[in-house]
Amino acid sequence: MSYEALLEQIKAAPEECLDEISNYVNYVIYRYEKQKTAAERFDDECAKAQAWAKETGLCEQDILVTLKELRSENQRVAE
Repeated sequence: MSYEALLEQIKAAPEECLDEISNYVNYVIYRYEKQKTAAERFDDECAKAQAWAKETGLCEQDILVTLKELRSENQRVAE
């Protein structure tokens, strides 16, 4: 969907709906930012886990287990 198409839909909505539309748009943006932040945290944690694995001499399987644990933890935080 384009901005123009969305703008046309908003213009066609009754004025009484504008507060609700605004609230929904703000919520969608908030949710997007929260997910983006969680993904960035996960990327940082992956990099830390890989560096730690190299330092400690862990095998690739151990790295995968560590990353899966981090992913699960970040998903719980994001919810």
